[in-house]
Amino acid sequence: MSEKKKLSKGKIAAIVIASVIAFLLIVAIVGGSVALHLYCKPKEYEITSISETQNDINLIAHRGFSAMAPENSAPAFEEAGKAKFWGAECDVYRTLDGVWVITHDIHTYRMMDKSAFIEKKTFEELQEFTVDAGSNIDKYPDLKLTTLDEYLEICKKYNMKPIIELKGKNNTEHYDEIVNAVKEKGLESETYFISFHLENLQKILELTDVCPLWYLVKEIDDEKIAEAKTLGKNAGIDFDGNREENTKEIVQKCADEGLALGAWTIDDEETMNRSEEHTSELQTPVHLVCRLLHEKKK
Repeated sequence: MSEKKKLSKGKIAAIVIASVIAFLLIVAIVGGSVALHLYCKPKEYEITSISETQNDINLIAHRGFSAMAPENSAPAFEEAGKAKFWGAECDVYRTLDGVWVITHDIHTYRMMDKSAFIEKKTFEELQEFTVDAGSNIDKYPDLKLTTLDEYLEICKKYNMKPIIELKGKNNTEHYDEIVNAVKEKGLESETYFISFHLENLQKILELTDVCPLWYLVKEIDDEKIAEAKTLGKNAGIDFDGNREENTKEIVQKCADEGLALGAWTIDDEETMNRSEEHTSELQTPVHLVCRLLHEKKK
């Protein structure tokens, strides 16, 4: 009868450590999958009518009317137009072969049935991808990426202001393509460019002195105001409407410095009312970028 080999303390410790690592990996994978599922799952909303606002408040549909159709899609912009939003906000990226498309993410995984980086695929290759997430997705089979030209046409059709967010710092050398597309549609004075990256807006300023340029900031301070003012005669500052730091006083200071004003994450009636209170005495129009406004959770 052969003797069983005894495990040394070192080997036992190694086995225990390996088991713990394996367990943690499983937890991480499962937890990550759940988190990704929750992030990608479209929210359910009950649509209510657009609220009455003051005459100097302009409402902008964030990524289109994304409670009615998948965000940043042609149907979402159509629904925003039908709902008579003042403007429709979008995000742009450039494909490998130079087509500007409307999408919030640089990668397709969240909204489409295949995974790829937008900038590493040609437009023709991306036509093999289908949008498979977002509000009322079942109503929009075989939905594809919307191009910048399609978006501009929809805005023109409904007399909505195009609000174009410039993402990241890539492709700034090709911004002339965006500006030319806007000019060709006769929308130069109607189109607003926004970005968290000051240099992106400064590049647009080199190409046009007509389009309004809004500097996106989380929190307004003197430095951000000074930076925004470098964007020329049509400069504005677009701030997080949920932050308590963005007080009535600092918003007033922006107006005193001649900056146009916008606020984002105006996601509910309470936030909108607070924004109206902060801006009611200003002698300048205020633009509210509404992501979830007019969309009541079930």
